[in-house]
Formats: sequence, C-alpha cells, structure tokens
Amino acid sequence: MSGIVNPGAHRGVQVVGIAGPVGAGKSTLVRALAAALGDTTTLQFDHFERMTERPIEEVMRWMRDGADLDQVPVPGLADALEALKAGRAATDPLTRAQLQPAACVLFETQFGRRHTASGREIDFLVWIDVPLDVALARKVRQLLRVATAGDAQGARAFLPWLEGYLDNYLGVVGELLRVQRETVAAGADLIVDGQAAPQEMALRVAQALVARRP
Repeated sequence: MSGIVNPGAHRGVQVVGIAGPVGAGKSTLVRALAAALGDTTTLQFDHFERMTERPIEEVMRWMRDGADLDQVPVPGLADALEALKAGRAATDPLTRAQLQPAACVLFETQFGRRHTASGREIDFLVWIDVPLDVALARKVRQLLRVATAGDAQGARAFLPWLEGYLDNYLGVVGELLRVQRETVAAGADLIVDGQAAPQEMALRVAQALVARRP
C-alpha cells in the first residue's frame, strides 16, 4: 500500500477521524494508515480528555442527565486540531511531544462529529464496527499483557484492578459504548469491519480518501 497517493496532497490538510469503541483497534488502524499514506501525523482524543479523572459518581450523573458529549472536558484539543489544519505544530499534553503538521491528520476520537468542538474539524470520519463483547475481550487481553509483562507482583495486583474495571464497565462504560455506537457511527463517512486485518481496513480507508480527490 505504500504506493497509494497521499489523499491530502494538493488539497490542504485533511483531518481523518478514526472512531470506535474501546478495544475496536483504533490505534492499530491508525498505524496501518500512517504506513499506507506516508505524510501523516496522529492526534489522540484520549490524551486531552479529563472526564475519566472525575469520580465515577459524577460520571454516572452525567450519563443520567443525557451524556451530553460536549460536556466532556478536553482542554486544548480544538486548538491543537486547528493548528495542525493550519500547518502549525501542536503539543500532545500527555507525552509533551511536538506534533508536526502533515498533509493528513489521523485523529483517534471517541465521539467523532458528536463532539462539536473537535468534530467540526473532521473532514472524513471512519467508524470501526466491532461487537462490544469482542472489543471488551481485546481490551482485557491487552491490559492483562501489560500488567503481567513486568513481574509477579504486577500479575497479582491485576486481578483486583480488573474486577474494578469490569464493575465500571457494567455500571457505566458499557452503556456509554452503546450510546456511542448509536450516535457516533451514524455520522461516519465510512464503516469498516473491525474484525478484518488492519492492512485490509487501511486499504479501504485509503481508497475512500483517494476517491474523494477532485
């Protein structure tokens, strides 16, 4: 796929949103797309959001009140997207890395166009469609590998942490993911099968982007 013409060439900067539930494979698809398209930079919604830092009771109240996605705090995200679209560098608040401008900004996002401040900057939105049980299994497997990669102490600590994670999933996260699927996916320009190979998904997205060129 390295021979695919960069879809942003001669058209200014494009922001390509990659959305899907936790465990859908957003980061994996972004890496495959970056390899396919070449001139890209990556911005991650999760590095800006602050909702997960709030007490779980507050998050549950937010959900009971309608889960207005525009109330999710993401300080600096819209400014970073605007800077990259204008050809200026931006700073990742989590890693402190300088994100250099490129023809295509690959934007990992939980909420797509449903989050107004960042969604208005998305030129093309991809939804990764994957069953929620598969996505959960993938995420738990990933977390298990990280927790047990270091030592036996990390493995022992993982079990009570996992119990808390699943409690939150049953209480809050699972419902939020269902809301996400019903609302965010509806605004996608392209839906890809999240159980396909990453290179296959990336090819579909790249072809769709090239087809949009005048």
